[in-house]
Amino acid sequence: MSTINFLQDYRLYDFFTNSNRITLYKNGKSKTFEKDSQEYTEILDAFLEMIRDSNEMPAFGVSLHDLTLKAMQAGVWIKFQFPEQMEHSEMPFNGLLVQVDSTFQGFNIIREVDGQYSGRCYYLDLNGGTMDGLSNACEKIKID
Repeated sequence: MSTINFLQDYRLYDFFTNSNRITLYKNGKSKTFEKDSQEYTEILDAFLEMIRDSNEMPAFGVSLHDLTLKAMQAGVWIKFQFPEQMEHSEMPFNGLLVQVDSTFQGFNIIREVDGQYSGRCYYLDLNGGTMDGLSNACEKIKID
């Protein structure tokens, strides 16, 4: 079975570029950046560069809201938010949440639907790459 190119076959790339804000979470604290801000652009550019050669894989991950909220109290996370509900692979979302770890070579994309992180996730394989560039971009941004 061959993999599906995340960017060309499904155009999820367009979902990320059409988000209207990004929230950055660091160890339980958060700050939201609007589309026209420098921080939004830095995070989005690093994210898009990271996923450029990625492949979407079958996702076996399922998010449970309470466990996701607990996990978000540690480490770095980013959430892409959208002005209206979107859908990909017959799974709707209002936001897409990603845990950022410089060593990850693949990651779940957790769907937020109506304020809940529940249900099936998407999964991206970074095709030999890592989250190092995105991690560095997020680290530089202060949220305190």
